[in-house]
Amino acid sequence: MTTMKHILTLTFLLLALMAPLHAAGPEQPAILKEPADWRFEGMTIPPGFAPDIGLRGSEEIRFAPGMFDTHSSNYFTYAMVILADGTPELGAAELKEFLEKYYRGLSTAVGRGKGLSPDVGQMRAVVNPTPPGPDAKQKRFVAEVVFFDSFTDGRKINLHVDALVIPRPASKQTCLIMLVSPSSKDAAVWQTLREIGSKAARNAAGKS
Repeated sequence: MTTMKHILTLTFLLLALMAPLHAAGPEQPAILKEPADWRFEGMTIPPGFAPDIGLRGSEEIRFAPGMFDTHSSNYFTYAMVILADGTPELGAAELKEFLEKYYRGLSTAVGRGKGLSPDVGQMRAVVNPTPPGPDAKQKRFVAEVVFFDSFTDGRKINLHVDALVIPRPASKQTCLIMLVSPSSKDAAVWQTLREIGSKAARNAAGKS
């Protein structure tokens, strides 16, 4: 019970810290419709903590239970969808730029409110394309991002990212789906992440 109280208190604190960092986004998910026990949050893109991101649109996030618990197998594990307006180019270079600006801004902004000063110079992303799936119009990437977790104790972690870019010409949007976790790719949580990603991809492509 004490541990649960601590986690809830930490969650509310983190939400309070994040509130001024971004404008409210969608209240209901259009793409990340599940799982229901992964907390949903929506915001606009670019977020307040990374205003120089070139994309414009909205973001959907699903946080795994235990997201902010450093002892949890789901620590810092979540799924994220960017619905970008128009048809922006999203190749490996553009995704690298996005990830570095996003995570540097996030770590710095949250750290500022907690007296932490993360080293932004170390927060770099490496992005590589992977073979496309059945739909050749979709692009897939794997990435590694160095991040300082200002939400907890400022520890340095390496985030593994699977990314999928899906054009949505009917709605004049481009969908970027990202699965994120510091857990190794053979960990059980990645099976869950991949299932979430597959369902999100079907929703984005209008095949749900």
